[in-house]
Amino acid sequence: MKLKEGEESSESLRGRYVYLLSPVRNVTPDQAKTIAEYASYLEKSGAVLFNPVKDAPQQDATGYNIVMAELNFLQEAAKNGGRVDILWNAGGTPSEGSRVDVGMALSLGLELNLVEIFNTGVPTGPQKCLSIINGWGNDVIFTTVRNIQNCDEVIVDWDTDMKGDEQEWQRMYLGIALGQMIQNPNIKLKLEKVIGIDPPEKKSYVKVMKEIEARQSTGT
Repeated sequence: MKLKEGEESSESLRGRYVYLLSPVRNVTPDQAKTIAEYASYLEKSGAVLFNPVKDAPQQDATGYNIVMAELNFLQEAAKNGGRVDILWNAGGTPSEGSRVDVGMALSLGLELNLVEIFNTGVPTGPQKCLSIINGWGNDVIFTTVRNIQNCDEVIVDWDTDMKGDEQEWQRMYLGIALGQMIQNPNIKLKLEKVIGIDPPEKKSYVKVMKEIEARQSTGT
């Protein structure tokens, strides 16, 4: 699922759907510059680019519209031979969204192209997702996708604090479930056990899942 790194001709990128998976919040000026320069390179090469910083409604109160905008583009990318280009932050504040995005991409069968890793010398938080990006655990992903495809309801437990591998997998599992849900609307999502506090004033995946449940129950 991972492409080899290296320079590409503009011709190979022209018209190709590319989802830019990179840190959105808590980025340093140097990281922001690297991300912006890579996004500019993709745009100038003619890629059909989705850059969440610019293309997702980041001011959304709950996060639902952000997730759906990303998921809809990823589905289109999967239908049109697209890929996900990743600039990964191994340090700093671990990104929940990056883990969910990886899960969605893997669920939809998209190619992963690891472009850059920030803070390799000072990693923080769980790192299993980075191992999976590098090709470890494909059998686990395959089995998880198959299991979801064979059910009509996906139950998700959630720790609001992503402190270890188990909580990191919760984020990836949600992404995998969302990737299957958009392909098969008959699959229902159920948020069951929540550990920790979900601040009412902040967007969160708890709120996203609750909104998905509510919409599925009313058929909207």
